[in-house]
Amino acid sequence: MRNETEAAAMRMQGDDPAEGRSRVGDAAARLAQDTAQLARQEIIAVQGEVRAALRRIGAGGALLGAAGVCGLLALWSAHETALRALEPALPGARASAVLACAYATGGALLGAAARNRVRAAGQASADALDRAREAVPAGVRRGEGEKGAD
Repeated sequence: MRNETEAAAMRMQGDDPAEGRSRVGDAAARLAQDTAQLARQEIIAVQGEVRAALRRIGAGGALLGAAGVCGLLALWSAHETALRALEPALPGARASAVLACAYATGGALLGAAARNRVRAAGQASADALDRAREAVPAGVRRGEGEKGAD
């Protein structure tokens, strides 16, 4: 009878062991939810950064394609005009060589611009992944979790 009275008094004071386990379970569940939400937010942030980098790569590829098309059209339409304009001053072979050098210079400059754009996009992707790695603790990346957090 005395044990029952003491147990009832303890329950009234909030010292019920089952209630304590419930509070710890609730805290653990909240911690798990918060951790999952933080992980989702980080993944969304990294996805946004990767998408932006892919857009820059796409822009670099579009520039490269446009450079090729412009180069081809410029060669085709302007070559005949320039060749006809140079032929009175230079023999046919020299006029063609001068034009070829001009075309090569233009192609090299456009290609270098496209290369720089694509490299910058690749570096942005690498930077985004580095920031994501820094945001996740090393133990979590290895799957160890925290030691002694019982």
